[in-house]
Amino acid sequence: MKALWRLSVLCMLCTCVTARHRHDNQQRLRQVLQQRRQRINTGTEVSKWLTTKNEELRRWLEKISFASWNYETDLSEENAEKLNKVNIDFSQWKSTCVKEASEKLKFPGLSEDARHQLRILSYDIDPSNPEQLRKVNDIQTKLEQIYGRGTVEYNGTTLQLEPGITNLFESSRDPKVLSELWVKWRDATGKKMANLYTEFVELQNTGALEHGFEDLGDAWRQREFFDTPELVQIVEDLWQELRPMYVQLHSYVRRKLETYYAKNHPDFDFPKDGSIPAHLLGNMWAQEWNNIFDIVQPYPEVKEPDMNRALKEKGYNVGNMFRRAEEFYTSLGLYKMVPDFWRHSMLVRPTEKDREVQCHASAFDFYNNDTFRIKMCTEVNMNYFQTIHHEMGHIEYFMAYRHRPTVYREGANGGFHEAIGDTIALSVRSRKHLQTLGLLEDANVSEEEKKKSDINYLMNQALLKLAFLPFGYLVDKWRWRVFSGEITPDKYNEEWWKMRLEYQGVTSPVPRTNADFDPGAKFHVAANSQYIIYFASFLLQFQFYESMCQASGHTGPLYTCDFYRSKEAGEKLLNMLKLGGSKHWKEALKQMTGDTYIRTEPFKKYFQPLIDFLMNENKGDVGWAKAGINWERA
Repeated sequence: MKALWRLSVLCMLCTCVTARHRHDNQQRLRQVLQQRRQRINTGTEVSKWLTTKNEELRRWLEKISFASWNYETDLSEENAEKLNKVNIDFSQWKSTCVKEASEKLKFPGLSEDARHQLRILSYDIDPSNPEQLRKVNDIQTKLEQIYGRGTVEYNGTTLQLEPGITNLFESSRDPKVLSELWVKWRDATGKKMANLYTEFVELQNTGALEHGFEDLGDAWRQREFFDTPELVQIVEDLWQELRPMYVQLHSYVRRKLETYYAKNHPDFDFPKDGSIPAHLLGNMWAQEWNNIFDIVQPYPEVKEPDMNRALKEKGYNVGNMFRRAEEFYTSLGLYKMVPDFWRHSMLVRPTEKDREVQCHASAFDFYNNDTFRIKMCTEVNMNYFQTIHHEMGHIEYFMAYRHRPTVYREGANGGFHEAIGDTIALSVRSRKHLQTLGLLEDANVSEEEKKKSDINYLMNQALLKLAFLPFGYLVDKWRWRVFSGEITPDKYNEEWWKMRLEYQGVTSPVPRTNADFDPGAKFHVAANSQYIIYFASFLLQFQFYESMCQASGHTGPLYTCDFYRSKEAGEKLLNMLKLGGSKHWKEALKQMTGDTYIRTEPFKKYFQPLIDFLMNENKGDVGWAKAGINWERA
């Protein structure tokens, strides 16, 4: 009886425990279902909000693009005021959007895609004070006006940067003429910007600090290369990997120039400290040196065709240069230019005398899916032919991601956007493709002569690509130091020249002072446009090029590859372009190349035969360690 009682009690306890356990399970299930419903409701709410904001953003960007286009193709005060107004109105909309996006980022259970879109929409660097914001926009417009309206008086003629000054810089070998133009351009542009730029930096840093960034440089890096806190170290490491190649090129070019000027301009005092005067390199900023190829050609006995003359002899004009570029892209399976492109692009400088334009080549996305344009003051020569392919690469990218949400209508990072057209141009500049275009004859030459011709070709390419790298790096490295306060306004110009000497090994043709502001003579400084993306793009383009060459089945040296008409290469490129900014740049890079980081190996592989030649020629006599800047204390 006692045992039966115990069993009964035990059963009752088990029943109670089971009931409690069932109750607890039901409670947990209700909580899980409630949380799931909350996530679904949150997800639905955020999804609707994102759809609305993406459409609002698209309309704003369309307005801004048309206002920017109207201003840059007619630098009138009226158009400047209209652009300022739309930028200020957009900033007010953006301020509200940023706050809402920041709040929604705190919601639990967001999808990765929603979180990514919200991160983009929560980014802002505008100062909250309306007067400061108005001032930022006013100064930005003034800086661009100073640059866009810059002219130089020379030999009784008023010259604009393009084509007048640029053509003289490309063709003249007279150091006095080049020095005069060099100084006058900086007097007409940068010198007039100095005080404005100081205030501009202060105002923009105010906005960046308000939004939680260390300074404007930090804000720029986080926006363009998000989730890459190690970017500063990445670009420094990349430069250190490539610096030995640059030093070899620099030293070879310096000796060739010194010999040339000793013979042809014996009165010119060429520096003996290892540096190169910046005005002798065929480019206003000494960033590309291909215009002095005739002086530095490794094997002058091997006659190289004049591509500029060949274009003209083959009947090329501006219109069919653009048509040829379009045909290259379509041969890969990419897009034709839209009708609006041919009707409304500004492909040459307008003839109206009272109409000033910004000639710096640019591509425009108007965010309505059927309006894409290029603005250029094109001349018939190979440099412009290459630039056409570069700018059209932007248009192809615009069209590939045009059906993405507006926040994703951008490149994986700015370096990707700049690299696309240059990747294509590497193929276009190959000897094989120039023969296809009828610009180069397939001559029957000996193996020895072919090797010499290849070195000549690689030298020409290195004067464009390798010569650019230190300039591509130092422009933003200088600005990062300015934005952080490491470089103060009284040292802006002095530190600029210290860095140009350290990285490029160039010096100014005349003494400079802190009353000058030579960084402002470069468009991207005046336009407040990031420049590190170009440094990245000059490496990414060789990674992309190698990948597309492999897809096309190319065999042989990398520099001989032409993937024209390869649908396989085009498909690889197009699949990456369609991602836009929807994936982290490392994911996009992996899809295109299999890599998750920027590599220097394809760049080195492309130029290795030339580097071997340069090392043999230089015999260890390299560098500019003893050089100092050409400076005059004010």
